Amino acid sequence: MNKALARLRARTDRELCILAEKQLERTLTLAGQGRYREAARGYDTARRLITVAQIPEAQRTRMEQQLAEIRAMIEQPASAVA
Repeated sequence: MNKALARLRARTDRELCILAEKQLERTLTLAGQGRYREAARGYDTARRLITVAQIPEAQRTRMEQQLAEIRAMIEQPASAVA
């Protein structure tokens, strides 16, 4: 039973990682198009997925760097207005 649960958890983590990567790509596209509100929602979704999934450290680091890039893109227009 424990082996089955471990396999299920591993598969779930892989699927969450794939979802997070797709969400990051979509969010980068939205931010690049100037659709900042949608990008901010996508950022939050990707961040939550990355937090929940057990992702290998190297991949997690790369994804967190993408999150930082997205955050900078989203915050830039807000600071330009102020």
